[in-house]
Amino acid sequence: MNIILSSLYYEKNRVTGANKRFDFFGKNLQSRENINLTVLVREGETPDWAENIITLPRYDSMPSVIRRLVYCIKLTYIFYKHEGVIINDFMPVPLVFSKRNYYYQLVHDIRNFTDFNRAAVKKISSLFQKIQWRIVPNILTVSSFTKNQLIKYCNVNPYKIAVSYNGIDPVKRKKVKKDIDFLYIATFEKRKNHDNLIIAFSNYVKKYEQHATLFLIGRDLGYRKHIEALISKYQIGEFVTIIEKISESELNILYERTYCFVNPSLYEGFGMPLIEAMYFDCHVICSDIDVFHEIAKEHAYYFDPLDHESILNAMKEIKNTEIKDGCKTSYAIKNFSWSAIADNFINLLVK
Repeated sequence: MNIILSSLYYEKNRVTGANKRFDFFGKNLQSRENINLTVLVREGETPDWAENIITLPRYDSMPSVIRRLVYCIKLTYIFYKHEGVIINDFMPVPLVFSKRNYYYQLVHDIRNFTDFNRAAVKKISSLFQKIQWRIVPNILTVSSFTKNQLIKYCNVNPYKIAVSYNGIDPVKRKKVKKDIDFLYIATFEKRKNHDNLIIAFSNYVKKYEQHATLFLIGRDLGYRKHIEALISKYQIGEFVTIIEKISESELNILYERTYCFVNPSLYEGFGMPLIEAMYFDCHVICSDIDVFHEIAKEHAYYFDPLDHESILNAMKEIKNTEIKDGCKTSYAIKNFSWSAIADNFINLLVK
């Protein structure tokens, strides 16, 4: 079986949920004897594990709209000739589709249909995406939540949407002291709701634990200065550590050191750090939103993300709860292994 795994958004040296999916899903497919995998990325972003590779120029000097159009034309040409399976996350989608292959558009979320649309021309961008999702032959989403949103907001045929969860990569554990009280991994942007977390944490330090620690890990998308100003306002700078660039191995050590992973995000398509934190046996407290219930089920403590008192109460309650060794780890391994996720996708093709 010939499969093209394509992402022109992929950045090999950046730790994100989308990049991790590309790496671990791709490596798992490539390891199968009956699969011939070709990876398609931009120049300079070739993953170390890839064997068969197609690279496209970066075109960094081009205006964004022109660059996207050029990529769309090139991908249309490459995909149309391919016989097999194509998994692609880039938009615009190809101009035409071939009956010689099975095309899947990978959709992580549909934030353009929420208040957290980052596009410059929001209404036009949303309409354009809606049309594209309705014309593609097949769609892969990373959660049932995203699938249901595509059906609800974009009127996409539910029978052409398949769910393929994100997963975890089991690593050798290192038992270390859990000296980080709270950890949050998220890009600095409004929907990630750092604001209410900072207010809740400042109250936690004042009321319950004077030397508690909070680590914030993530790339700045224009909101970090606002959060740093908030940290300064509440005079908790000595208790908060911000890290923007981090390797996978360094991140794993932080998970090992963390007592409680907290996620106050207002909108997600999946929430990969939740299952990673569970794998490392961290307590998990998170927003009371549909997708987190789908992913974490009863293995998390939920709060109202718009109410910093609710977040504070969750922080207080969880710090009075012992960690049961292996409980959350077993759940994460059983439900989110990349091997099982790849198996499910291959079974989908067989059907």
